[in-house]
Amino acid sequence: MKIDYDTAASAYARFRQANPRILERLIQIGRIDERSRILEVGSGSGNYAIALTELTGCKCHGLEKSEGMLAKARERTDAVAWAQGDAQALPYPDKMFDFLFCVDVMHHIPKPDRFLDEAFRVLQADGCLCIVTDSEWTIRNRTPLSLYFPATVEEELKRYLPLDRLKELIVDSGFSYVEDELVELPYDLETADPFREKAFSCLHLISESAFQEGLAALSSALSNGPLPCIARSALLRATKKKGGKSLRQTRFTRR
Repeated sequence: MKIDYDTAASAYARFRQANPRILERLIQIGRIDERSRILEVGSGSGNYAIALTELTGCKCHGLEKSEGMLAKARERTDAVAWAQGDAQALPYPDKMFDFLFCVDVMHHIPKPDRFLDEAFRVLQADGCLCIVTDSEWTIRNRTPLSLYFPATVEEELKRYLPLDRLKELIVDSGFSYVEDELVELPYDLETADPFREKAFSCLHLISESAFQEGLAALSSALSNGPLPCIARSALLRATKKKGGKSLRQTRFTRR
């Protein structure tokens, strides 16, 4: 099933928020300050790009493919340099950015190797790449998503690259020092509205009966009070080493 993100933009803008723990790690890893030149790929309705700009004063660019998502971001601020475009063909010159990141985007990119090659190209030497995504473990242990909507698990596993394979692709694009960590944020869920409005793309991929059954169970559980939950993500970071070259492009050239 193809998801219409232009239509989903309103729900995303209403219910999706920047994870403060991820924001903290992005600032630390990227050493972001007012001199930093930042690119967020797949910026959606603008949560992370706007937050980083407000917190650090950095010069942030936000690239988004969905015109509906981009419209929501532009309504919020013009302090970020918003642009419409494809992650697989970044509309920026070589070596423009110090730090490039994406959050919950990799599973939407049909050719991740092309994106990673492009990320390598637009980062300056010693620039940093940060990818926030999900592993098989975080997908299976999403609370409350996988607990109340278990049909989403297999659908998500079809979309996400295994972390080891993603690391290989990052290295093939010329990056070095690839590391990963688990980022966790405990929180209390007080309403089922984000799920009712399908503010998570995987809810568009399951049957209506599975969705309604999960929503009913979640709503019933919330009738007894807030639910303790944990937001979990896998964070990968890598560096564009001086003199580094894309192994993938080198192999292609040799042919």
